[in-house]
Amino acid sequence: MNEFYVGYLPKAPVGIARRIRAVVVLLFIFAAITAMVFAKVQRTFAPSVFEYGKVGTFEGTIEATPYPILIMARPGSTEPKASRYLLVAEGKHGADSQVAAFTGKNVQLRGTKIYRDNQTMLEVASGSISLKGDSAQSVPSSQELGAFELSGQIVDSKCYLGVMNPGSGKVHRDCAVRCISGGIPALFATNDFNGSPAILLLTDLDQKPLPKESFLNLVAQPVRIRGKVVKTGETLYLKTEPSAIFPLP
Repeated sequence: MNEFYVGYLPKAPVGIARRIRAVVVLLFIFAAITAMVFAKVQRTFAPSVFEYGKVGTFEGTIEATPYPILIMARPGSTEPKASRYLLVAEGKHGADSQVAAFTGKNVQLRGTKIYRDNQTMLEVASGSISLKGDSAQSVPSSQELGAFELSGQIVDSKCYLGVMNPGSGKVHRDCAVRCISGGIPALFATNDFNGSPAILLLTDLDQKPLPKESFLNLVAQPVRIRGKVVKTGETLYLKTEPSAIFPLP
């Protein structure tokens, strides 16, 4: 005899109730498995931070080339004795014009921290740079680490270090192109021999900014670059030329 459920009755027939319980259990198991798979395949957000709304005061010496950097003395006797903060302007603009009059001088400025791993950047508040009477920090000498052929991505440093997440890959390409076009320093994001993330500022062979027109079409996609790695303080540079940058399949 076929069972029939009437909605106003307090209980469903035994057979129907059993089937409904089985379906509910299966749906619950399916939902749990789907959630676990989804969580596993999702890309973990990078440890990048933009301290939006937190404007601080910083003092140090301006290094203008190849990219604006603020050299700040570290307390104590640990090495390195100075921190090096990349400088950018607000929005999608570099800070070159803001620091031009302060090259090699000790200054005070206001800005917002952007950081990822061991690299920190300051978004400089417009018009906030002023001379400070103290003696300037000495610029450390550069050390050539050798010639390498590296695989990775060319990214804009501001978004990659923390303003956007993700700040790399095809989904971010249009934004990265606009940032680099506006003067934001170009970074090469790769991995070192231990598989740990490594970021290097791109320069030409004379350690001046690499002409952006020569690589904009390769931004935010896999590339291979041949060049020499140079370390200044805690900053890594990759000296290369347009003909040594190759797209990867």
